[in-house]
Order: sequence, then C-alpha cells, then structure tokens
Amino acid sequence: MSAGNSPQRRPQDRGTHSEPLWFLRINPLLRSRLSDSILRRLLAELAQTEHLLGTLADLCSQELYELIGSTKDEEHRGHLIQLRRAIHNDRAPRTPPEPPPTPAVARWLAAHQHRQDLRAEAARSYPEAAGRERIQLATLLSDEDLRRALALVAPEVHRQSDRYRNAVTGTEPISARVRKSERGLIQYVARAMARTSPLSRFTAVGLAVPDADGVGPGEVGFDTAVAFPGLDRAMLGYVLGGLRLPEGDALLDTWMGLSPTSKVDSAAGRLFFLRPTDTGIQRMAVPLSPPLRLLLEATSMGPRQMRAVAEHLASGLGCPISQAQKITQEAVRQGLFCSFSEEEDGATDLGALLDRAEPPASALLAEVAEVLPRLRSGRAAERGADVARAKTALAEVSRIAGRPAQIMVEEDYVVPPLTICADSWRVPLADLGATVELLSVFDWMHEVRVLMADAFVQRFGAGAGVPLVEHAQGLLDEVADRAVALDRVYREGANVPIGTLSPDGCLERLLSLRRELSTEFHTRLTKAAAEGQDSVALTAEKVTELTAALPERFRRDPLTYGVLVQQHGDRLVFNDGLPGHGMLYARFLDADRQLGGTALPYLAQRLTERYGDDGCRVVEDLGLHQLNVNAHPQVLPHGLRAEDWFALRLVHDTDTGMLGITDAEGLRMRVLPLGAGHPGLFPAPLSIASALVMSGRLYNRMPDTWHAASPWDGQTVRVCPRMTVGDVVIARRRWYGGHEWDAVVTSGPEEHDRLLALTAWRARHGVPEEVFLKTAPEDEGLLGSGEPDLREQRLKWKPQYADLASALSTRVLPRMMDRRTADGGGMVYLEEALPGVVDGTRATEWVVEIGRDPGGRFRYGGGTR
Repeated sequence: MSAGNSPQRRPQDRGTHSEPLWFLRINPLLRSRLSDSILRRLLAELAQTEHLLGTLADLCSQELYELIGSTKDEEHRGHLIQLRRAIHNDRAPRTPPEPPPTPAVARWLAAHQHRQDLRAEAARSYPEAAGRERIQLATLLSDEDLRRALALVAPEVHRQSDRYRNAVTGTEPISARVRKSERGLIQYVARAMARTSPLSRFTAVGLAVPDADGVGPGEVGFDTAVAFPGLDRAMLGYVLGGLRLPEGDALLDTWMGLSPTSKVDSAAGRLFFLRPTDTGIQRMAVPLSPPLRLLLEATSMGPRQMRAVAEHLASGLGCPISQAQKITQEAVRQGLFCSFSEEEDGATDLGALLDRAEPPASALLAEVAEVLPRLRSGRAAERGADVARAKTALAEVSRIAGRPAQIMVEEDYVVPPLTICADSWRVPLADLGATVELLSVFDWMHEVRVLMADAFVQRFGAGAGVPLVEHAQGLLDEVADRAVALDRVYREGANVPIGTLSPDGCLERLLSLRRELSTEFHTRLTKAAAEGQDSVALTAEKVTELTAALPERFRRDPLTYGVLVQQHGDRLVFNDGLPGHGMLYARFLDADRQLGGTALPYLAQRLTERYGDDGCRVVEDLGLHQLNVNAHPQVLPHGLRAEDWFALRLVHDTDTGMLGITDAEGLRMRVLPLGAGHPGLFPAPLSIASALVMSGRLYNRMPDTWHAASPWDGQTVRVCPRMTVGDVVIARRRWYGGHEWDAVVTSGPEEHDRLLALTAWRARHGVPEEVFLKTAPEDEGLLGSGEPDLREQRLKWKPQYADLASALSTRVLPRMMDRRTADGGGMVYLEEALPGVVDGTRATEWVVEIGRDPGGRFRYGGGTR
C-alpha cells in the first residue's frame, strides 16, 4: 500500500445516518399582488375571450372553406372568402354577414365584439387601476422591515420610496420624476415578495434541527426575527492593520498578506495594488518576479507571520534568511503587501475587533460599536442616519490607517431556533433524491477529480506525495487546460475510444451517459412541445434506470448537495443545488447559538458522520480568503489556519487512483470549506483540497441545451414544457419570446396598449399572469470563475418577478428588459412563477441536504439503508 492509500471503508464503520440540518429562508414581507384586482378580473376575462377567438377562428376557417367549395354563386363566394380572410387576420368584416353563414362564425362575431367591449373597458379602467396599484405599492413600501433593508443596502432607493409614498398619499398629481422611480421600487418590492436570499431584512433565515415533534416544513410561519448587524471582516482587518505599523525588526513579528484591494493578473504577469500618496490614491503595478511569486505563494492562504513568510522565501530562492527578511520587509513598505495587527480569525467577536487603543481611530471605532446595536431595533426612519454615521466613521478610520477601503455595514435577520419533522414531505423528498441522482450526472466536479488525479500522476508518478501549497497553482492550471479540451470533445459530440481521455475509461463513459440523457430529454421535450403538452414527466424509477450506467468511480466517495426547494401544492419545486456540507448557512451558526439553538454541534456531528466514517480526519478551513461570507464560528474540532496549510501534502492513492490530503504525520484528512461554495473564489490549495470532497452546482441545463440544439427562427414564441421527476418540478415551463415578444413589450403609444397586447400574447401562448424574467447563465466551464466582472453579471441577471396583469408592472417592463439585455449577453426567457405570489403569505424556501453514501444512491438523510 502506498503512502497515499486510505483506510478501506467497511459497512460497520458507517455513521448513524441522522437527518441533516434544514435551512429556512422566509421573507418578512406579507405579500399582496401588485396588480389591481378589478383590472385583473377584467384582463382574465379578456384573455379567455382572446383564447376563444383563436379556437373559433380555426373552426370558422374549416367551416367557411367547405362553404366556399360548395357555393356556386360567385358574388357570395367572394363575400365568404373575404369573411374567412378577415377572421383569419383577426379583423371584424367590413360588412358583418346577416345572418352569419355558420354557427362558428356567429360565435366568433359575438366574441369579437365582446373583446372590443372588454378592451374599451380596460382602457377606461386603466388610469384608476394604475392609481390603486400605486396606493398598493406605497402600502407595500411602508413595511418596516422592507424599509430597514432598503435603508441599509440601497439608501437612494430608500429615499425614493419615502418620496414616492408621500407623493401617492398627497393631494398633488404625481410628478414624472416620481413615476420614473417606479421601476426600481417595483423591482425591490418584487424581490421581497418572490425571491429568497439573505440580504439584510429582505429575507429572514433560520436553522432547523430535525425532531419527531417538530413542525412540518410546509407549516413554518414567521413571527419574529432578531437582527445581527455586522461589518465586512476582510476589509475591517485590512484597515485595522494599518493603525499601528511596527518598525525595524518588530515588523517581522507581525502578520502580512495581500491587500483585498490588490489583484494578481496572471495573464499580464503583474500585481496591481493601491498606494496612498499626498494627492490621493495611486494605482500601481509591478511584474511578477520570482521573489514576488514566492511571496504571493507564501501568503496565498491568508496573512502569516512575516518571519514565516521570509523563511518560505529563503527556501524558495536559496538565499540567506537575512536577505529574505529584507525583501519581505521592503515588499510591505512599498505597499505590495500589507501588515496585519493580529492573526485572521473570522470567529472573533466584532466588539473585540472594534475595541482599539490607537487614537484618534479609537474614538471613531467606539462610535461604530455604539451605532451597530441600534440597527437591531431602530426604526427605518432613523436607520439611514445611523448607517451613514457608521460609514463616515469607518471611512475616516480608513483614511487614518492609509488603507483605501469601503467597509460594508451588513445585517443578518435570524429567526429563533426551529425543530422540523419531515414526515409530511417523505414522498417528494424521495423524488428529490432521484432528481439529484439525475442532475449529479452533469456535475463538473466529477471530471475535475479525475483530471486532477491523471495530471498529478503524469507529473509526479503513481503513489507520489508533494507539498500541496507549492504545487497547487500549477496543477490547477493544468487541470483547467485539460478541462477546456474535454469540454470541447463533449460539445462537439465526438465519440472517442475508451482510454483516450482517462486511463480507466471513466470519463468516456461519463460523457457518453450525459449525451444519452440529453438526447432522451431533448426528444421528450420536442415531442411534448409539438403536442402542446405542459410537462415532461418521469418517475423516480425511470431516473434510476437512466442513470444506472454512471461509472463506479463517480459513486465511490460520500457526496452531498444543499438543494433549494419551494413548496407548490403537493409538489416541491427545485430551484438550485449547491455544495451541501454547511454551505450557505455556516455564517448564521453563531446567531443561532446566541438565540439558544443547537445547530452548531448538530452540524459538527453530521459532518464527522458524513465525511469521517472511514477513519479520515475531517477538518475545516478557517480562512476568510477576502470574503466576509467565510466568517463563521469554528464547527469541527480540527481547523486549518493559514500557517497549517504549509505542512499539508497532496498524495496519490494507487488503490483508488484518486488524490488525497495528508498532514505532517502522514494521516489522511478531508478539508471542508464551510463558507463560500464557489471554487473559483478559493485560493489554489483550498480549491484543490475542496475539489476532492465537495460537489459542484446542480443546474438543470437540459431546457437550455434543448433550445440551443433545436432550430428556431427567433421570430415567434417557442414554448419549453415543464419537467418533473415524480412530485418534484425540476424545470418550470418557459417561453422564448423572440421578436414577437420584443414587439409586444414595446407596444404603444398609450400605456394601456402594452397591457392589452400582453394579454392577447399571453392568451395565444398560454403564458400565466405571473412570470420571472430570466437569463440563461453562460457556461463558466469546469472549476468556474471568480472574476469580479462575472460575479457582477450574475447579480444583474438575477431572476426578476413580473406581474403581467399589473398596470405598473407592464408600464416599467421595457426598462426592465433594457437593463437585462443592455450588454447583449445571455438568452432571456420567461418562466412561470411557480409558486406564485399569494395574498397574505410569505415567500419561503428550504435548503435540504440530499446525500449519498459510498456506492449508494442519493436520498434525503444521506444513507443507503
């Protein structure tokens, strides 16, 4: 057995398979449809009439065609032809026939007149309905939690909302300036009503421990929550490190690291950083010389003591330690790197961080410490001033420290601890396991692990072991190159001989299975769309059959996903799937603990049970890596800080053919990141280590690939049916609008013209009143990307809820579309809002862990028994 071999898994070693933690996301805003109820009923009748006209038109065409063929009177035949043409073109005939020549024509003429009456009534009702909707919008904007959230994350929108509410409730006509603000206000209100993601008080969160006496997932409500204000820990540590700068040899006892405002551009071979000057902030750049590359490597896992960094540099350059210390100190003095006053610790109490003795910053930090608690209970009207006061004080601290930074004031809104009993969801949860089984076939982390092992063996040999930090970036770069080549093979659909892509042929079989599954679902979608069916439905048993050919190598290790679901009747709706071992909610563990919850020890037991059942030591990474989302209390007994990473080795297991991590004593370990779940945001060593144990994102791309592979003229609407696995909706019904949609969105000249055109368009294509505007994400490739511009793009492309029966929502629709398509990227489509907005309810979403034991199938609870 090689040094990299791991203990053999034995069935008796497996854990108790306890149920996982549940993560709740629920919006405090009590929802109410923005669309006016009177106008909505009128439009619903209009839509039914539009649909009836379309059905009758086909029947009229058939009846009139038969009459035309049997009529001998040429003049009468001409009238019938004109009538048939008018009905086909949805126009009233110049001279309505008396009596109508067929029963269908009589019904069509009556329906056509009824539609005209309804349209006229809708046009007359529009101004008053829009006025009532403005009152409704102002009422929603008066929600205290929503106002507090806006005051923190969007101060200008908060001010606009106050002006808007005052204007709507006033006696003066609403100005054009106020009306112009409606797009942004509607977008924020729609977000609070329909989307769930923790952002200040838009969404409250909670951790739920499973318990037989707990409440059912569909019965959880919202009574209260506690606000936990905070600051961006990464930026705060950077600024605080500049308040006291040791001189001489004392500098060697401090910590040093790369500034969060710096950026390494590997392609350009330069380090970009900011340097304060007498005239302001200057952006500088230096080449990535060998010493600089070694310094970057030495601090890649976060700030380390400068003496340790100098030792790393001396070892890499083969120079005396004294010379390495001078180079290290000079790099800090020049601003390429910065000093930190203490070791990075994302679990440190915020009050302790703000309690500094360095005047004049001490008074400013004390002011911030005084303001933050007021955000917990202060009213929205006062919050803007409090937030501004804290930001002003932090900006001044940044100036004093000579470190340009914007320290964000943040807030989590946490509900009291919950207990949950999943018995009422057992059937859909079983189908959710099958859903994960299907979508996991397309998880790009499968090939990452294989490509990484193959690249390692070619570089270092079978059974080898090498220092992880030293070789991580080079190995990661090679895997990325191989991934691009592999992706090209898959997209081109080329069949390659077994053993061409991977020594054991597992990648060839994986790509073949993906093609088979894509072909299967593309065929089903095409057939359902052609037949006008709403859904493509599969049973869990069928999914098991379709995925049976997944190579054993990809079932060998434990794997979990955090699956985001919403309830719709008796079904669960799949929203997304992310790495499931504590991702998304670790940052709320301390708040849960302060509220008396037991989520933290429960998660610790769960992770040890899941990832340590073969004797491997399970450890967590404790670094921030310049991301505040990584700040959390330590969960596992063993954690890795920056210094610890330099003792780790990457080893090859000749028995399994896979890679693993060992510590300085040669003991195997699994490293879990518990904050951000995107490997593109991790430093190279963590990216490598986490790739060995974590899943990737679950995203159902089959509707996207079906649309891309099917011929489409881009003019008329294409409908993609819904997809289900048992009682789980894995893809909502969607509509690709093409130029037909573009023309409807820009209808005019009056505002009500667009609403009427949208109603007719919805009736033709079966589009519901409530939809989401979405953009198909661009494929970021294997390992993903953490580039800031791509993260900004993803934020801009977040789903946008739209009520197509609302006067105001359709009024601002063109501006919403312009914002989404401004850069011309991505495919925009409409998706049914499933579930939709129901008056008197709150948007709710659960993150449910679906896991798999080695060799088993995915299921709720993670066990195979």
